[in-house]
Amino acid sequence: MKKLFTFLFIGSMIASCSNDELNEVNEPETAVDLETQVAEGLYDNSNLGIYEGVFTTLDGKQRATVLIEMNGKDNPLVAFGFPDGQLKSFRSDAKASKASDDAIQFSGEDFSFDFSVEEDGSNPIVSNAIYMGKEGDVVIVKETSKAAVETKTGTYRCLNGCEDHPDLGKGGTQTFNSIATSDGMGNGADFILQVTLKNEVFPGTMTQTNCVANGRGATTCDLSGTIQGGSGPADVTGEHTYDNDNIEQFEDCSTLRGQWVYDSAWFGESSLVFESDSASGEECI
Repeated sequence: MKKLFTFLFIGSMIASCSNDELNEVNEPETAVDLETQVAEGLYDNSNLGIYEGVFTTLDGKQRATVLIEMNGKDNPLVAFGFPDGQLKSFRSDAKASKASDDAIQFSGEDFSFDFSVEEDGSNPIVSNAIYMGKEGDVVIVKETSKAAVETKTGTYRCLNGCEDHPDLGKGGTQTFNSIATSDGMGNGADFILQVTLKNEVFPGTMTQTNCVANGRGATTCDLSGTIQGGSGPADVTGEHTYDNDNIEQFEDCSTLRGQWVYDSAWFGESSLVFESDSASGEECI
Protein backbone atom coordinates (compact mmCIF):
# COMPACT_ATOMS: atom_id res chain seq x y z
CA MET A 1 0.00 0.00 0.00
CA LYS A 2 2.79 2.39 0.83
CA LYS A 3 4.36 1.89 -2.62
CA LEU A 4 0.98 2.70 -4.12
CA PHE A 5 0.67 5.97 -2.21
CA THR A 6 4.27 6.95 -3.03
CA PHE A 7 3.41 6.54 -6.69
CA LEU A 8 0.29 8.63 -6.16
CA PHE A 9 2.28 11.31 -4.37
CA ILE A 10 4.79 11.51 -7.24
CA GLY A 11 2.06 11.60 -9.87
CA SER A 12 0.19 14.36 -8.05
CA MET A 13 3.32 16.44 -7.63
CA ILE A 14 4.26 16.17 -11.30
CA ALA A 15 0.72 16.89 -12.46
CA SER A 16 0.66 20.10 -10.44
CA CYS A 17 3.94 21.39 -11.89
CA SER A 18 4.68 23.13 -15.16
CA ASN A 19 6.45 21.30 -17.97
CA ASP A 20 9.79 22.19 -16.50
CA GLU A 21 11.84 18.98 -16.86
CA LEU A 22 14.02 19.85 -13.87
CA ASN A 23 11.00 19.98 -11.57
CA GLU A 24 9.67 16.71 -12.95
CA VAL A 25 12.96 15.01 -12.22
CA ASN A 26 13.35 16.45 -8.73
CA GLU A 27 9.84 15.86 -7.39
CA PRO A 28 10.10 12.05 -7.13
CA GLU A 29 13.29 12.46 -5.12
CA THR A 30 11.41 14.67 -2.65
CA ALA A 31 8.71 12.01 -2.20
CA VAL A 32 11.27 9.27 -1.64
CA ASP A 33 13.26 11.44 0.76
CA LEU A 34 10.31 11.97 3.12
CA GLU A 35 9.67 8.25 3.55
CA THR A 36 13.39 7.63 4.02
CA GLN A 37 13.69 10.43 6.57
CA VAL A 38 10.72 9.05 8.52
CA ALA A 39 12.32 5.60 8.57
CA GLU A 40 15.55 7.17 9.85
CA GLY A 41 13.72 8.85 12.73
CA LEU A 42 14.17 12.47 11.64
CA TYR A 43 10.49 13.24 12.31
CA ASP A 44 9.88 11.01 15.34
CA ASN A 45 9.39 14.01 17.65
CA SER A 46 8.02 16.48 15.12
CA ASN A 47 4.60 17.43 13.83
CA LEU A 48 5.98 16.87 10.32
CA GLY A 49 6.22 13.45 8.70
CA ILE A 50 3.74 10.78 7.60
CA TYR A 51 0.37 9.98 9.15
CA GLU A 52 -1.73 6.96 8.18
CA GLY A 53 -5.25 5.98 9.07
CA VAL A 54 -8.67 4.78 8.00
CA PHE A 55 -11.87 6.58 6.99
CA THR A 56 -15.54 5.61 6.98
CA THR A 57 -18.77 7.43 6.42
CA LEU A 58 -20.95 7.14 9.52
CA ASP A 59 -23.52 5.09 7.61
CA GLY A 60 -20.82 2.48 6.90
CA LYS A 61 -21.33 2.66 3.12
CA GLN A 62 -17.95 4.17 2.13
CA ARG A 63 -14.48 3.43 3.49
CA ALA A 64 -10.88 4.19 2.59
CA THR A 65 -7.33 4.23 3.85
CA VAL A 66 -5.82 7.67 4.53
CA LEU A 67 -2.31 9.03 4.10
CA ILE A 68 -1.17 12.54 5.09
CA GLU A 69 2.34 13.72 4.15
CA MET A 70 3.81 16.88 5.71
CA ASN A 71 7.35 17.87 4.73
CA GLY A 72 7.30 21.50 5.90
CA LYS A 73 7.99 22.79 2.38
CA ASP A 74 4.82 22.12 0.41
CA ASN A 75 1.20 22.31 1.46
CA PRO A 76 0.44 18.96 3.16
CA LEU A 77 -0.90 16.25 0.86
CA VAL A 78 -3.70 13.81 1.69
CA ALA A 79 -4.55 10.67 -0.28
CA PHE A 80 -7.61 8.44 0.15
CA GLY A 81 -7.38 4.88 -1.17
CA PHE A 82 -10.68 3.09 -1.77
CA PRO A 83 -11.15 -0.71 -1.81
CA ASP A 84 -11.83 -0.71 -5.56
CA GLY A 85 -8.41 0.85 -6.23
CA GLN A 86 -9.71 4.38 -6.74
CA LEU A 87 -7.41 7.10 -5.37
CA LYS A 88 -8.32 10.67 -4.46
CA SER A 89 -5.71 13.22 -3.40
CA PHE A 90 -5.54 16.94 -2.74
CA ARG A 91 -3.54 19.47 -0.74
CA SER A 92 -4.35 21.46 2.37
CA ASP A 93 -5.33 25.10 2.15
CA ALA A 94 -2.05 26.23 3.77
CA LYS A 95 1.44 25.01 4.56
CA ALA A 96 2.34 23.35 7.84
CA SER A 97 5.41 24.65 9.61
CA LYS A 98 7.63 22.71 11.96
CA ALA A 99 6.78 22.92 15.69
CA SER A 100 3.29 24.30 15.04
CA ASP A 101 0.09 22.86 16.47
CA ASP A 102 -2.28 25.04 14.43
CA ALA A 103 -5.16 23.17 12.83
CA ILE A 104 -4.79 22.49 9.10
CA GLN A 105 -7.79 22.58 6.78
CA PHE A 106 -8.12 20.21 3.84
CA SER A 107 -10.73 20.75 1.16
CA GLY A 108 -11.01 18.79 -2.10
CA GLU A 109 -13.69 18.06 -4.67
CA ASP A 110 -15.35 15.36 -2.54
CA PHE A 111 -13.63 15.59 0.86
CA SER A 112 -13.14 18.20 3.56
CA PHE A 113 -11.74 17.88 7.09
CA ASP A 114 -9.56 19.54 9.73
CA PHE A 115 -6.30 18.04 10.97
CA SER A 116 -4.51 18.91 14.20
CA VAL A 117 -1.45 17.45 15.94
CA GLU A 118 0.81 18.45 18.81
CA GLU A 119 4.24 20.00 18.11
CA ASP A 120 5.95 16.72 18.95
CA GLY A 121 3.72 14.68 16.60
CA SER A 122 1.52 13.26 19.35
CA ASN A 123 -2.29 13.22 19.50
CA PRO A 124 -3.10 13.52 15.76
CA ILE A 125 -6.82 14.21 15.27
CA VAL A 126 -9.00 14.51 12.17
CA SER A 127 -12.30 16.30 12.79
CA ASN A 128 -15.27 17.58 10.76
CA ALA A 129 -14.76 14.93 8.06
CA ILE A 130 -17.24 15.18 5.18
CA TYR A 131 -17.34 12.99 2.05
CA MET A 132 -19.78 13.90 -0.72
CA GLY A 133 -22.09 15.56 1.80
CA LYS A 134 -21.95 12.66 4.28
CA GLU A 135 -20.45 12.87 7.75
CA GLY A 136 -17.42 10.66 8.25
CA ASP A 137 -14.86 9.54 10.79
CA VAL A 138 -11.08 9.23 10.54
CA VAL A 139 -8.75 7.41 12.92
CA ILE A 140 -5.13 8.29 12.26
CA VAL A 141 -1.69 7.63 13.78
CA LYS A 142 1.82 8.91 13.16
CA GLU A 143 4.40 6.71 11.48
CA THR A 144 7.80 6.73 13.20
CA SER A 145 11.07 4.85 12.89
CA LYS A 146 9.97 2.74 15.87
CA ALA A 147 6.41 2.07 14.73
CA ALA A 148 5.59 1.40 11.10
CA VAL A 149 1.89 1.62 10.29
CA GLU A 150 -0.26 -0.65 8.12
CA THR A 151 -3.86 0.28 7.35
CA LYS A 152 -6.65 -1.93 6.02
CA THR A 153 -10.28 -1.38 5.16
CA GLY A 154 -12.85 -4.13 5.65
CA THR A 155 -16.46 -5.03 6.34
CA TYR A 156 -18.60 -7.16 8.60
CA ARG A 157 -22.01 -8.80 8.25
CA CYS A 158 -24.39 -10.71 10.47
CA LEU A 159 -23.91 -14.47 10.88
CA ASN A 160 -26.75 -15.27 13.28
CA GLY A 161 -28.73 -13.92 16.24
CA CYS A 162 -29.45 -10.56 14.62
CA GLU A 163 -33.19 -10.96 14.10
CA ASP A 164 -34.11 -9.02 17.27
CA HIS A 165 -31.56 -6.25 16.67
CA PRO A 166 -33.15 -3.24 14.88
CA ASP A 167 -29.96 -2.42 12.93
CA LEU A 168 -28.01 -5.66 12.56
CA GLY A 169 -31.19 -7.45 11.57
CA LYS A 170 -31.53 -5.33 8.44
CA GLY A 171 -28.70 -7.21 6.73
CA GLY A 172 -26.06 -5.66 4.48
CA THR A 173 -22.46 -4.91 5.35
CA GLN A 174 -20.87 -2.29 7.59
CA THR A 175 -17.35 -0.93 8.04
CA PHE A 176 -14.69 -2.92 9.90
CA ASN A 177 -11.41 -1.01 9.37
CA SER A 178 -8.10 -1.62 11.15
CA ILE A 179 -4.72 0.02 11.77
CA ALA A 180 -1.70 -2.11 12.70
CA THR A 181 0.68 0.05 14.70
CA SER A 182 3.68 -2.25 14.25
CA ASP A 183 3.32 -3.28 10.59
CA GLY A 184 0.95 -6.07 11.60
CA MET A 185 3.70 -8.67 11.62
CA GLY A 186 4.75 -11.06 14.37
CA ASN A 187 3.54 -11.83 17.88
CA GLY A 188 2.37 -8.88 19.92
CA ALA A 189 1.31 -6.69 16.99
CA ASP A 190 -1.57 -4.42 18.01
CA PHE A 191 -4.51 -3.27 15.88
CA ILE A 192 -6.84 -0.29 16.32
CA LEU A 193 -10.39 -0.95 15.07
CA GLN A 194 -12.96 1.39 13.53
CA VAL A 195 -16.44 -0.21 13.41
CA THR A 196 -19.72 1.41 12.35
CA LEU A 197 -23.25 0.69 13.53
CA LYS A 198 -26.38 2.86 13.28
CA ASN A 199 -24.52 5.98 12.12
CA GLU A 200 -22.01 5.70 14.96
CA VAL A 201 -18.38 4.62 15.08
CA PHE A 202 -17.27 2.30 17.86
CA PRO A 203 -13.62 1.81 18.86
CA GLY A 204 -11.89 -1.47 19.43
CA THR A 205 -8.49 -3.14 19.66
CA MET A 206 -6.97 -6.50 18.73
CA THR A 207 -3.67 -8.19 19.57
CA GLN A 208 -1.87 -10.79 17.48
CA THR A 209 -0.41 -14.01 18.92
CA ASN A 210 0.64 -17.57 17.97
CA CYS A 211 2.19 -16.60 14.61
CA VAL A 212 3.31 -19.64 12.61
CA ALA A 213 4.24 -20.45 9.02
CA ASN A 214 1.13 -21.97 7.44
CA GLY A 215 3.03 -24.23 5.02
CA ARG A 216 1.80 -22.35 1.95
CA GLY A 217 4.37 -19.58 1.86
CA ALA A 218 2.69 -17.21 4.33
CA THR A 219 2.31 -16.66 8.08
CA THR A 220 -0.92 -17.04 10.05
CA CYS A 221 -1.54 -15.46 13.47
CA ASP A 222 -4.42 -15.55 15.95
CA LEU A 223 -6.31 -12.33 16.68
CA SER A 224 -8.24 -11.48 19.83
CA GLY A 225 -9.68 -8.27 21.19
CA THR A 226 -12.75 -6.24 22.11
CA ILE A 227 -15.11 -3.66 20.62
CA GLN A 228 -17.16 -1.29 22.77
CA GLY A 229 -20.63 -1.31 21.25
CA GLY A 230 -23.46 1.04 22.02
CA SER A 231 -25.19 -1.24 24.52
CA GLY A 232 -22.47 -3.65 25.56
CA PRO A 233 -19.07 -5.13 24.76
CA ALA A 234 -18.10 -7.41 21.89
CA ASP A 235 -15.40 -10.08 21.84
CA VAL A 236 -13.30 -10.43 18.69
CA THR A 237 -11.49 -13.55 17.50
CA GLY A 238 -9.89 -14.24 14.15
CA GLU A 239 -6.81 -14.79 12.02
CA HIS A 240 -4.32 -12.61 10.17
CA THR A 241 -2.50 -14.23 7.25
CA TYR A 242 0.32 -12.34 5.58
CA ASP A 243 3.54 -12.68 3.61
CA ASN A 244 6.63 -10.76 4.73
CA ASP A 245 9.17 -12.61 2.57
CA ASN A 246 8.04 -11.24 -0.80
CA ILE A 247 7.20 -14.71 -2.07
CA GLU A 248 5.90 -14.15 -5.58
CA GLN A 249 2.70 -16.14 -5.00
CA PHE A 250 1.67 -13.96 -2.03
CA GLU A 251 3.59 -10.74 -2.58
CA ASP A 252 2.46 -8.04 -0.14
CA CYS A 253 -0.68 -9.99 0.75
CA SER A 254 -2.44 -9.47 4.07
CA THR A 255 -5.89 -10.76 5.03
CA LEU A 256 -7.76 -10.37 8.32
CA ARG A 257 -10.88 -12.41 8.92
CA GLY A 258 -12.83 -13.67 11.88
CA GLN A 259 -15.87 -13.24 14.08
CA TRP A 260 -17.09 -10.89 16.77
CA VAL A 261 -19.87 -11.58 19.21
CA TYR A 262 -21.89 -8.54 20.30
CA ASP A 263 -23.60 -9.04 23.66
CA SER A 264 -26.14 -6.22 23.73
CA ALA A 265 -27.89 -5.49 27.01
CA TRP A 266 -30.99 -4.58 25.00
CA PHE A 267 -31.13 -7.02 22.09
CA GLY A 268 -29.19 -10.08 23.20
CA GLU A 269 -26.24 -11.81 21.57
CA SER A 270 -25.39 -11.48 17.88
CA SER A 271 -22.59 -13.19 15.95
CA LEU A 272 -20.96 -11.28 13.10
CA VAL A 273 -18.15 -12.10 10.67
CA PHE A 274 -15.53 -9.66 9.39
CA GLU A 275 -12.99 -9.68 6.57
CA SER A 276 -10.50 -7.13 5.28
CA ASP A 277 -10.57 -5.84 1.72
CA SER A 278 -7.87 -7.12 -0.61
CA ALA A 279 -5.84 -4.14 -1.84
CA SER A 280 -4.06 -6.07 -4.58
CA GLY A 281 -7.00 -8.18 -5.69
CA GLU A 282 -5.37 -11.32 -4.28
CA GLU A 283 -5.91 -12.72 -0.82
CA CYS A 284 -3.54 -14.73 1.33
CA ILE A 285 -4.80 -18.30 1.60
